[in-house]
Amino acid sequence: MLASVKMKDIIRPMNLLKIGNVCLLLAAAGMLWTEQVVAGEQGSNVVEKNSKPYEGDWYKLFPDMADAGKERLAYAGHVTDVECPKFQVFYPKGWKASDRRPALVVFPGGGYQVLNLRGEGAMVADWANRLGMVAAIVKYRVSSQSNVVTRFPGPLLDARQAMRIVRRDAAKLGVHPGKVGVIGFSAGGNVAAMTATMWEEPLAGEQANGEVSTRPDFAMLIYPVITMEDGVTHLGSRYQLFGKEVTQEQIQKYSTEKRVTPQTPPLFLIQSKDDAVSCRNSELMEQAATANGVEATRILYEKGGHGYGMEKRNNPTDAWPLEAEKWLRSHGWTQETPPQR
Repeated sequence: MLASVKMKDIIRPMNLLKIGNVCLLLAAAGMLWTEQVVAGEQGSNVVEKNSKPYEGDWYKLFPDMADAGKERLAYAGHVTDVECPKFQVFYPKGWKASDRRPALVVFPGGGYQVLNLRGEGAMVADWANRLGMVAAIVKYRVSSQSNVVTRFPGPLLDARQAMRIVRRDAAKLGVHPGKVGVIGFSAGGNVAAMTATMWEEPLAGEQANGEVSTRPDFAMLIYPVITMEDGVTHLGSRYQLFGKEVTQEQIQKYSTEKRVTPQTPPLFLIQSKDDAVSCRNSELMEQAATANGVEATRILYEKGGHGYGMEKRNNPTDAWPLEAEKWLRSHGWTQETPPQR
């Protein structure tokens, strides 16, 4: 039964309900959906055979990479031990392959140990679809067992490949290749920040990008891990990336606020003062953007904590999706009405 449940069957009905009243639905549906995520069939990566490419299954980011099947459900809505990175695409109502819609590549968080595929994944894709965007959720490398799988540059390789696929197949996905952005939460915010600032960084094990750019056109960083500096970074995330013996050279080189240049895309940052991940992270990113002439919008809430994603928790941070919508609309990165023919 679980294998027949599709992710779209869980998230689409949410459009019919007020988001504040779906806690019980999510608690029940999240378990069913996440079990299917773990057990569902692997897609073929042959886009020509599907009217909506990469929909309905998880597709390997790297088709030739072996999948040992270690990925498992950690707890409701969260998976862990992702050694073979995958992605899945979600389409808005009224979509046609001939569209040129904005796209949002989604990186859920979880300290590089788990992935919150519900509140920072499925709900984000549904939100993006309601704004007329094509959404792609990425299951990048995470592990609850060791940091061997998650060592840098693994997660960044995954993020770049996701960007590469969306741009490469833009004509089949109904996507405008010049309107492809990223959104990341917590450790996923670190992945998104690296993608936005290190897109020209040579990486071991990566083939040349060729003509397909992996630079996002905008980046939305939600309670992100930005710096690797002691006293501000999230130590668990840093350990997963670089281990206990992290060097000063690594700290300097891979603190994303130190990698901002005038070519960094526009940034949208959300955090709260009571976040367990220091709000200095988003502050440092905003300061670096300002110093380099990069547009940056940062909203710092008094209260909200960490890990809320798209969920409503009766905190000031409940308002962030509305602020994000305003920001996206102001740049032309939504398409909420059917395109003119």
